[in-house]
Amino acid sequence: MLCFDLSNTFARIRVQGSNRADFLNRMSTGDLARIKPGEARRTVFITPIGRMIDAVTVVAFADSFLLISSLAHREKLIRWLRKYVFFNDDVRFSDESQSLPHWGMFEVASADEAGSAWPAAAQLLAQPNTPSADAQGAFATAYAPNAWHVIGLADGPVFGALAAYDDMRIRAGWPAAPNEINEDFIPLEANLWDAVSFSKGCYVGQEIIARMEARGQLAKKLMQLHGEPTADASTAAVGDDLLNGNDHVGKITSLSGDGRHALAYVRSVAAIAGQILTTRAGVKFMNA
Repeated sequence: MLCFDLSNTFARIRVQGSNRADFLNRMSTGDLARIKPGEARRTVFITPIGRMIDAVTVVAFADSFLLISSLAHREKLIRWLRKYVFFNDDVRFSDESQSLPHWGMFEVASADEAGSAWPAAAQLLAQPNTPSADAQGAFATAYAPNAWHVIGLADGPVFGALAAYDDMRIRAGWPAAPNEINEDFIPLEANLWDAVSFSKGCYVGQEIIARMEARGQLAKKLMQLHGEPTADASTAAVGDDLLNGNDHVGKITSLSGDGRHALAYVRSVAAIAGQILTTRAGVKFMNA
């Protein structure tokens, strides 16, 4: 089990008011119209031209929603949401990012496994995605397979630094703000298909997303890259161009500490498993 203090990585925005579900549903890519208390769903807030403001996990409570967003885009997201509140919308936002501890637990297959290292967390994982798990408001919600946000517990067994968390999420292929989640890209390019509904009603940016899905081909795609075992971390860097022969096909957006694993947006023509890409300094990476 891996555990990290993610209080400086993720933000939490409380959304209240009788129109909260309708408002968030028309503002983001996921289907939130029928989300029930205790459920959690992924969604993405995008611009009218389909570019990402932020990707969030929406946790439903009986009287509100909690948006687990990126800390890097917290203020931008709040401003974006308030911009679209109409005069007759009963919707209110409050920033709760500093109110409770925010942990990340990974490589956890069950509550029993978590209990061997962190009994308090095991109690929450026994009832996943249940915001009312205890009187203090602590809860756990899924982040990815065998990965959890654990919010509200006072103490946790921190087994790794943020650099180790970043290495782990790069190896897992998880996009993060601001590196991969920003206004340069659309959700489908970031492999966030599970956060997009293609059957719900209108939302901001829907036309662009629907058009890209209908065409069945994206201009670029987020890829996991693996470098040679002898790769030197000092010879590759975030922002490096990637070449396929002499053709510029992409750019590194995140790089592990040892320089051997990366995330990059790569043009579809070169976004093929096993394809070898090279930086201008000659470092070779292979698409996973």
